[in-house]
Amino acid sequence: MKGNLISDTELQTYVDGFLREERRQAVEAELLCNPSLQSEVAIWQRQNETLRALYAPVLDEPLPTRLLPGNVNKRVLVARQKWWRMAAAAVFLAALGGLGGWLGRDFPGNASTPPWPLAREAMAAHSLYASEIVHPVEVKAEQEQHLSAWLSRRLDRTLNIPDLRAEELSLVGGRLLPAQGGPAAQLMYEDPEGKRVTLFIVPSDDMKETSLRYLSQNNLEALVWTDNAISCALVGDMPRARLQKIALSAYKQFE
Repeated sequence: MKGNLISDTELQTYVDGFLREERRQAVEAELLCNPSLQSEVAIWQRQNETLRALYAPVLDEPLPTRLLPGNVNKRVLVARQKWWRMAAAAVFLAALGGLGGWLGRDFPGNASTPPWPLAREAMAAHSLYASEIVHPVEVKAEQEQHLSAWLSRRLDRTLNIPDLRAEELSLVGGRLLPAQGGPAAQLMYEDPEGKRVTLFIVPSDDMKETSLRYLSQNNLEALVWTDNAISCALVGDMPRARLQKIALSAYKQFE
């Protein structure tokens, strides 16, 4: 419960703008005398603004022709035909004794979940906040212990904030953001020249560890990996080799 009268559900409904008028007035009355509640509402409102900034353009796009009902049916039929051809080929290869070796190959970075949605979310968040002068983070580096405890609680993971000073990067701070599957943490670092990198972290149910995978987009590089219970994306406008050293340092500290 928030205060004596307001539940979490009501507060979230208020932030989303769907609370009934009489309850809205009660929430606003409670907000006037509850600074802690005001702070939490402000965080959720900024999360909503971030979601709109990231995904609102997609809502205005026309439905791709491949998703129109008639085309979907055709694609399903083609996919089924392709699957049967692949299955027949697999049986043939198995008979030759080659299939086991092929399926058993250890592809670098192989994982059950493709990393690109995470990388793109991390890049979008980096583009939104890395250039911010006044409010680049919600919690500053001076409150690192509080930041670690807060993000750990919200992500339901023990989150030790990497110390990247050996890579000439100082912590600016961090913030909580929405991601495709739930909450995300964004940690921001800065080098002596003022160039920033961000580490985007989401909870993961995939307990496998993966090697680094890369994505380049709009002058940004993203390095993505999964380490036990979290997935991470390091983003920056830096040479890939430099980012790889930073990512390796962060990875070791998450172990």
